[in-house]
Amino acid sequence: MSTATATVMDTALLDEVVHWVKTLTAAGVSPDAAAKVTTKILLAANSEESDDFWCEGDEDLDDMDDEE
Repeated sequence: MSTATATVMDTALLDEVVHWVKTLTAAGVSPDAAAKVTTKILLAANSEESDDFWCEGDEDLDDMDDEE
């Protein structure tokens, strides 16, 4: 990965963290707690194990589409 690509990814991730911390803070969550929750969610979403989580149940969603 080139330095420019890494910088763009780092900036995008930082923007996402700032967005969620501001959103949670506006909802009444303390800034420290908002930062911890946001970090945990983003780390979990980007972990290798999250692929199973995000893809699990896709068949169920397809079934629901057929019912409508």
